[in-house]
Amino acid sequence: MMHSSRPFAIAGAVFMLLGAAPVVQAQSTNVFTFQTDQATLRTEAGTLETYERLVTQTGQYCEQFDLGVMSEQCEAEVLAAAIAQVDSPGLATLHTARLAEQARHARQDTATPTS
Repeated sequence: MMHSSRPFAIAGAVFMLLGAAPVVQAQSTNVFTFQTDQATLRTEAGTLETYERLVTQTGQYCEQFDLGVMSEQCEAEVLAAAIAQVDSPGLATLHTARLAEQARHARQDTATPTS
């Protein structure tokens, strides 16, 4: 059985997604790339592994721009764009579930009174 590894790239993702000035976009050569084996995405464990790898890699990608408070937005947007580009229903479902879990935790944190 042949396994193919498919590379994905999101060119200038941070600048385009964060709405930076067109001059910055034109000068940007930063590209977020990663590879995934489509056969891996056919299993739950492989999908989870791919998702965790994407989370790590998008974090590392956005770190290089020293965005401060915008770093979380960068990571979220680059991750969403990467998942859309992979076009895996399992990966998209996992991402949606993780986002819902994060939203629940955020609501709980704001609802919990502090001393």
